[in-house]
Order: sequence, then C-alpha cells, then structure tokens
Amino acid sequence: MSGSIDTLIGLFAFWMAACCYCGLYGRFVGFLAVLFAGLMANMFWMVFGLKADAFGLMAINVQGAGILCALCAYLLGCFAGRIRRAWNESAITDPEV
Repeated sequence: MSGSIDTLIGLFAFWMAACCYCGLYGRFVGFLAVLFAGLMANMFWMVFGLKADAFGLMAINVQGAGILCALCAYLLGCFAGRIRRAWNESAITDPEV
C-alpha cells in the first residue's frame, strides 16, 4: 500500500481509539469534540484531497458511515467501562475470605 493510505488507516484507527476512550470514561462532551474533529478532517480530505463535492451523495454517505463508526466505538467503550466498573465492585477485599 502507499504511504498516504497507511497514514489514513492509522488516523482512522487513532480516531476510533479516541472515541472508545471517551466512552470508557464516560466523557460525552469529549466524544462530541473528537467526533467533530474527525468529521472535519474527513471532509477536508474529501474536498481538498479527492476534489469531491462537499454535499454530494457519496460525501454525505461517507460522513454518515463515519458517524456510525464513531458511535459504535463510543458505545463499545461505554460497555467496556461498565464491565470494568462491575469487575472492580465485585472484587473481594476482605483478607479473611
């Protein structure tokens, strides 16, 4: 693969990790900031890098897919955070048991 594709895949993975991190610690406002930054970077790439129409059908579809991916990563982080909290609450701290 080319270097630009590898960079884009890496940035997408970083974006998904940031969304998951926000879900893990319950930071909804942080998630909205990460979501907005990622969507703006994606739109910047499509308009200036690929010369796509900003309001074309394919650009809107790509932005919608990005929103769904980010939302799924956030919800996965929320689920992992819930499991982590339940695990910590169920820990046995009594040394006599």
